[in-house]
Amino acid sequence: MKTMNLLIALCLLMLVTATQAAQVAGKVGYMNGTLVAQRTDGTVMVLGPKSEVLAGDMLITAKDSYAQVQMNDGATMTLRPNSNLKIEAYQFNKEEPKADNVILRLLKGGFRTVTGLIGKRGNADAYKLHAASATIGIRGTDFSSRLCATKDCKDDGDTRAEKTGTKQQSVASAVVGRVMLVQGELSARESAGKESMGKESATKENASKERKLVLGAPVYEGDTLTTGKKSYAVVAFRDESRVTLQEGTVFNVEKFKYDKAASQENAVLRLLKGGVRVVTGWIGRVNHDNYQFRVASATIGIRGTGFDAWCNGPCARGDANPVASTGPQESAAGPKSLWSQYAEASTDRTLTDAGMQSSLGLQYAEASEGDPMDGAGVYVWAGEVVLVSPTGSAIVALQQAAIIAHDTGKPVRIMVVPQAVLDNAAPRPDSFELDMKKLFGSDANSGEPGLYVTVHDGHVILVKGDEKLDLGRGETGFSNEFVLSRLSSTPGFMTKDNPQLNDNQLPGMNQGNSCVVLPN
Repeated sequence: MKTMNLLIALCLLMLVTATQAAQVAGKVGYMNGTLVAQRTDGTVMVLGPKSEVLAGDMLITAKDSYAQVQMNDGATMTLRPNSNLKIEAYQFNKEEPKADNVILRLLKGGFRTVTGLIGKRGNADAYKLHAASATIGIRGTDFSSRLCATKDCKDDGDTRAEKTGTKQQSVASAVVGRVMLVQGELSARESAGKESMGKESATKENASKERKLVLGAPVYEGDTLTTGKKSYAVVAFRDESRVTLQEGTVFNVEKFKYDKAASQENAVLRLLKGGVRVVTGWIGRVNHDNYQFRVASATIGIRGTGFDAWCNGPCARGDANPVASTGPQESAAGPKSLWSQYAEASTDRTLTDAGMQSSLGLQYAEASEGDPMDGAGVYVWAGEVVLVSPTGSAIVALQQAAIIAHDTGKPVRIMVVPQAVLDNAAPRPDSFELDMKKLFGSDANSGEPGLYVTVHDGHVILVKGDEKLDLGRGETGFSNEFVLSRLSSTPGFMTKDNPQLNDNQLPGMNQGNSCVVLPN
């Protein structure tokens, strides 16, 4: 009997010692279904809320089960049904950032994670996820990853979609532009109304977030782009338009929609300060009013063209003229479109050279006396534009320039193009060839078996051999043994299991037929 008690005590001591040897990586939070952990010593533990998760554990969720794990560094992971995730390594010490180390391996299924301190401090490569033939490098982010063994990921064993009979549609990428060239400093500030994937409202932190843009960095609707001193950059957009931002420029992508399938094609771009060189794309070629380029109170209407625009001095300061923002001209019938104004002006001959020289002679003289670069203006090097202000319109043809008159706020053509415009050192954007598949991806591999990674916030680096793919917010990458590619849209099966991880809620928590276990 004593021998038996001694053996039991020895076994318990060995079990405690083994548990202490493996570092505690985190604890189970909210659960819906069954979660087990296979330990390094071969034992299998059924986990519940507040159960410890250890380095070396293989976490396994059952069919129709979700589980949330809260890691010691503040990260939160939500495992979807029929998933196997191994915590190969976990090392975290608040006092030793350089020693941070997390290595995860996704063997089956998928999960979503909001990263914590590891990956945001010390070594940027301290947080890695291995899955199939690819590695995901984390840069402080919120992302979902999923391994699909069959087409459209129908192998996951989750019957929720089958029970409801719903089919999730693919979601177009949130990226509207990408940096093709950057010399010096380029940054972007997100709009306060930004929303990430999964219908999650922007936080106050995100509303004022500024990020540094490098070659290949994504640009989003609402972004305000700024170049530093002795800097310039070229940005390509989804409709094949391109913009060169000159030194000291502030440029806002106020609105940009380009989705042929959804019949959405419109853009509103705004120059707030500095200078840009623009070559237009597909938006506006059929319906000219779908493309608006604004400089102060003026709008540059286009029809397949290339031009330079500038906004300096009183324009950049926001003075009353030429930069008072009074909106479009209105009549009893309502607001007039750019091209209806253009048609009226053409009819009464105010846009002809002779008419302009006759009726606007005094403004020509006024414009020639001042500095045409000290305000708002445009110079056309391909096609033609119509410059519209609240008080008038003027057409600007090839190799012509026009400004907004300081005293009247009217657009007037200037007789001599400023030398500063002709000697522009920034590259013309049409001098860059576009590879739209490389810039914005394609759906050629969408639905195929392999690894899918969708970024909800921040960005990740998807690596396969010597190839690297930088994915930003709203983008999805795909990898299998043959390819590494950026998808132009997120497949529906990647959009249905994206619970918000910060409100302590899992899929099904508010459904009457679900069983959710909460921590005590």
